[in-house]
Amino acid sequence: YLTNGISWRADYVVILNDTDTSLDLSGWVTLDNRSGTAYNDAKLKLVAGEVNRVKDLESDSFRREQMPYATLAAAGRQFEEQAFFEYHIYDLGRRTTIKDNQTKQISLLDALDIKVKKELITYGIASYFSRKFDEKFPKQPVNVYIRFKNSKDNNLGMPIPAGIMRVYKKDHDQKLQFIGEDRVDHTPKDEDIKLKLGKAFDIIAERVQKDYKMLSRYLHESAWEITLKNHGESATTVAVVEPLFGSWQIVENSHPYEKLDAATIQFKVDIPKDGEVKVTYRARVGL
Repeated sequence: YLTNGISWRADYVVILNDTDTSLDLSGWVTLDNRSGTAYNDAKLKLVAGEVNRVKDLESDSFRREQMPYATLAAAGRQFEEQAFFEYHIYDLGRRTTIKDNQTKQISLLDALDIKVKKELITYGIASYFSRKFDEKFPKQPVNVYIRFKNSKDNNLGMPIPAGIMRVYKKDHDQKLQFIGEDRVDHTPKDEDIKLKLGKAFDIIAERVQKDYKMLSRYLHESAWEITLKNHGESATTVAVVEPLFGSWQIVENSHPYEKLDAATIQFKVDIPKDGEVKVTYRARVGL
C-alpha cells in the first residue's frame, strides 16, 4: 500500500585535505516518519529518483515527490544499491525500527582519498556584448568550486542520491572548519560532481569595456579588459568564462581560449603570488 508521511533525505560530510587535492566523503540517510504508525524491526528500501505522484484536486494528500521516498517492506551493514526501473534502490542489509514522529539517521556510504580539483571561476554575462557601457563595472565575484569524478577508479563509483554536501577542512590548529556547502542532484556513477563553496577572498576580478561598435543592426563588436589580482599566499589559476551568443568571433585575444560549447569560451589564466594579469580580447557577436 502507499502511505504519506514517510520520507528520507541524503546528507553528506566532505573532509578536504590540506592541499585541496583529495577528500573523504561520508553519506547519511535521515528517515522522517510522520505517518502516524511505528515500524518495528522493519526491512528498509529507499528509492532514489523523482517519482511522479498525481495530486488530488479535492485534497492535498498526494503530491509530486521531489524527494526520494522510503518503502518499509526487503533485507550487510550499510545500504546495497541496485538499479530499479529508471531509479535506484538502496537496500539496508539489516532490520531497523522507526517510531512514529521519529527522525533517524543511518550510514549510507564512506569513501576515502577521492581525488579532487579546486577551480576558481569568474563568469561574464551574454548581455555584455550587445551594448555600450559608460559606467564602471562592479568587481566580479570569483567563485570557488571543487570537482571530483564519481568513479570506481576514484574510490567511489556508486549512484549518489540528491542531497546537501557540507565541506570541512582542518585549520592550522587541526580543527575542522566549515568552508561551504552545495546541493547535488541525483548523480550516476562515472559522472562529475561539482560543488560551489563560496567566493574567493583574495582573488579580485575587474572588468572594463574598452571599445564598442555597432557594425550593423544585428552585429556588435566590443573590446574587453579583465584584470585578475591575486592577493593570496601562493600562485593560482583563474578561469574566465564568457557566455557569447548567436554567431560570434574572437577578433583579438591576449591569452589562448578554449571553446566550452557553441556559445561559451574560457580563458585559463595563471596569476603569480601578489601579482595581477590583464586578459584582453575583442569579440564580434551577431544575432
